[in-house]
Amino acid sequence: MPFYPMRPTTGRALQRADNIKQLWREAVEEERWIMQPKLNGDRACLAVVDGKVYVQNRYRGVYRMKVANARDFLKLPNRTCFDGEVFKKNFYPFELLCCNGMNFLLAEEQERVRLAKDMVRFIGHPWLFDPPSLPWLLRRASNLPAFEGVVLKVPTSRYVMLGSATQHSRDWFKRRWR
Repeated sequence: MPFYPMRPTTGRALQRADNIKQLWREAVEEERWIMQPKLNGDRACLAVVDGKVYVQNRYRGVYRMKVANARDFLKLPNRTCFDGEVFKKNFYPFELLCCNGMNFLLAEEQERVRLAKDMVRFIGHPWLFDPPSLPWLLRRASNLPAFEGVVLKVPTSRYVMLGSATQHSRDWFKRRWR
């Protein structure tokens, strides 16, 4: 840190049931995508370095708001870094980028997600990013204000730090309810 985290390209809105059923076929039945709920928070990355917790925003700057659960991450090995969201003053990671100095940027998407989930469970926090069910998706905007849609990720993609805050990755797509 600091770095520009991967940002999804914006895809079509999920407004109709037939769009959602098509997405379900592609993502789940055809296994083209890893689908995670999109938490309606502030994008942030959190790192544990030498007994301190650092949180940055998506613009490579210091995240200025207090993160209530930041100290909980001190239970993890030194030089651990996550990508995630701050929602209602708590940090919720959706990917592990580094742990104990071991870099996972070249690991496949599905591995980074699995490792993040294991770490979150280890510190006793809830994991918010399991793939949603079809009934959950069909509720669309009823999932607001907590979730504003989904993010689709290529299962074999690598984590590529971007060159600016305006760049987007073509391996990730966000699809909002409206």
